[in-house]
Amino acid sequence: MSATPFALAPLALAAFLALGAPYAAHAQSTGGAGTPVEISITAQPLAQALTELARQARITLVAAPALLAGKTAPAVTGRLTTRQALERLLAGSGLSADIDGTAVTIQRTAQAASDGHATLPAVTVSAQVERSAMTELTGSYTSPALTIGKMTQSIRETPQSVSVVTRQQMDDKNLTSLDQVLAQSTGVTRSQRNFGDHKFTIRGFAVDNDNYMIDGVSGTLYSSTGWLPLDTAILDRVEVLRGAGGLIVGASDPSGAVNLVRKRPRTERHFDVTASVGSWSNYRTEIDTGGPLNAEGTIRARMVAAYEDRKYFYDVTHSRQPLFYGVIDADLGRDTTLTLGVRHQQKTADGFWLFGLPRYSDGGALDVSRSTSLVQDWNRQRATVNEAFAEVEHRFDGDWRAKVSYNHTEGELDQTVAIPRGAVDRATGTGTRFYSLYFKDLKVVSDGVDANVTGSFAAFGGTHQILVGANASSQRLKNNSASLDDGTAINVFNPNHGAIPDPMRPAWSREEDSRDRRYGIYASARLQLAEPLHMLLGARLSWLDYRASERLSASQLRDDKVDHQLTPYAGVVYDLNKQWSLYASYADTFQPQSQYRSVSGDTLKPAIGANYEAGVKGELYNGRLNVSAAVFSVRKNNIAVSDAANYGNCPGTSADAECFRNGSTLRSKGFEAEASGEILPGWQVAAGYTYVTSRNDEGGSINAETPRHLLRASTTYRLPGPWNAWTIGGGVSAQTGYSYFAGDDPGVRMGEGARAVWDLRAAYRINRHWTAALNVANLFDKRYYAMLGELRRGNYYGEPRNVTLTLRGSF
Repeated sequence: MSATPFALAPLALAAFLALGAPYAAHAQSTGGAGTPVEISITAQPLAQALTELARQARITLVAAPALLAGKTAPAVTGRLTTRQALERLLAGSGLSADIDGTAVTIQRTAQAASDGHATLPAVTVSAQVERSAMTELTGSYTSPALTIGKMTQSIRETPQSVSVVTRQQMDDKNLTSLDQVLAQSTGVTRSQRNFGDHKFTIRGFAVDNDNYMIDGVSGTLYSSTGWLPLDTAILDRVEVLRGAGGLIVGASDPSGAVNLVRKRPRTERHFDVTASVGSWSNYRTEIDTGGPLNAEGTIRARMVAAYEDRKYFYDVTHSRQPLFYGVIDADLGRDTTLTLGVRHQQKTADGFWLFGLPRYSDGGALDVSRSTSLVQDWNRQRATVNEAFAEVEHRFDGDWRAKVSYNHTEGELDQTVAIPRGAVDRATGTGTRFYSLYFKDLKVVSDGVDANVTGSFAAFGGTHQILVGANASSQRLKNNSASLDDGTAINVFNPNHGAIPDPMRPAWSREEDSRDRRYGIYASARLQLAEPLHMLLGARLSWLDYRASERLSASQLRDDKVDHQLTPYAGVVYDLNKQWSLYASYADTFQPQSQYRSVSGDTLKPAIGANYEAGVKGELYNGRLNVSAAVFSVRKNNIAVSDAANYGNCPGTSADAECFRNGSTLRSKGFEAEASGEILPGWQVAAGYTYVTSRNDEGGSINAETPRHLLRASTTYRLPGPWNAWTIGGGVSAQTGYSYFAGDDPGVRMGEGARAVWDLRAAYRINRHWTAALNVANLFDKRYYAMLGELRRGNYYGEPRNVTLTLRGSF
């Protein structure tokens, strides 16, 4: 009998803690201004050199940006104390360092002050330094804080599984689109397809549009991993919470929540340029520039522009993608900041490939080259996204602050494709035809607003945090489609990409309008019950109104309405010491089902997804390394099922209409372990392992493409001493195989075997401005299917081995 994940969990957890314990001890025994540590810093701007020193020596360093502007630092290497390293970095700069334990303040030297320069006021560093969640320029694979829950907390203080894909990871692995980022995240798998609107799953459940936020605002992203893609050049980080996130996103699947955090203007002037060239004529250029716009630095701006022109490992397809992003921060006073920004992004794909390859009718994979595609050369998809956003934040006394954020997005999609379909007979090689020629025109307009107040207060001998907020979103969609019957046979072993003339679009056969309005109020608190014990409580009240209709037939397709649905949240965190914590939590979410009616005429209650989780988290090396291990159980109850006993008897419906009842349950459970951050000076890692099983009422898997075992790991290491200009790294994505009965022929089984796909990276810092990097993906050229669909269509090869050369400049 196979072991359950909960039987495996104690052994895995013991091994995990055994590995983590030496790191905790090391974190307590190293660092500090008087302890020699290995320092390796190249010649570069002084501000960047000091940031690197703070990271390597594990110190808190504060300096006014005006002091460092325009100054450079020499290379510093060797085993040095913090004081020795600072003396070398600051030599000749007119600056000195005031060292107090692990707190360092940079100030003008007495000589510089006496020469007539104004002396800036002293900066006092306290133990309660505000943690910044920004990951840019940290060089780290982890973040000291999260904003996905709207209260700024560390990963260890959050009693759910959560990962952060940092700016450094995205740069190191050339992750230029959101789907690539999610494909590198712990526990996330790509599995669902809908005319190119690809979806991901977590713990067996779908990550849909409802599960996404941008800067904490939900309800404004649409098909961001498919039709209307989002370029990561505008992002500082991606925060991925696993398990139900109803408190922050409202109605959604219990898979999790994904928060995309945009880049903001920096306090120093900068000009960064990136150019890359890769296999299959993949060319990309990025420019990222900005800084203060006035002498006082109270107005700061940033502009990001990118252009990508690429072909693919499969035939015909060629895409082009321009991007522009601009953002301004303006200090309206000492305590108030206004942010305004825009994004324009386009993507044109000629020879757009839809639905992939078929399989043999016996379930086997086709014996064709990975470059094979069944497209017509006139296939195309064109997408445009225009986005504007605004935010006002006001800081009150203490750490209280209020923030209002607004997002407006307009997206358009035009799609013309020939759809291939049909399993291939192994003996004759025939069976696949162009089923139809399909046309789609989509327009979506989204608005979202979120307002909240956060802060802390002291009471009953403890310090407590509180969050109160409200949000609202509206999404309006117009979706027109039409198709032409075809039936042209396809030779999958030698496809003709010009077999069908470019067709003229017929009149629309379907014109669908939909409107999705959501409102919610929420509150949460982190209460300190005792010195080592915190309880987290929260709740959300949600209102939802979704309507869809078909204009040509004047028929109503859906009418969902939910009033004051309560979504509770509870968690507890017990600190074993300053590094380790135990936690447990409950979170749920809901999905409306009011489009279904029971035999009594009532609308069905929402389906409730609940996540139960317990685990241990470690925050080591003063927060530079985060580790965690958890067991979890997810249930989605009261899912609508057909009421066969009362077929056709529902009041107010036609005689052949179905009745429904709340009845089905989906379940998943498993174990996760993750480590992210700096293991040793210069050695970054992001690694996560997931074990998950799931089942529906019939005993089958919720999502067959979710592997039982999944490992994602990436690492980089900057070589020490005279080799410090070099950084090497690599990674692996490994998973067990899976199989399932084909939906279009329940008697045939199809599947994919276990696989491990490796990558390799090497980077060389040419000088203080330029760095070159070489990335090799799928190093051993593993042949595999990245996604499976049906016998007739929906099967996609994974990318063969490919190489990308990147040159980055920073000024």
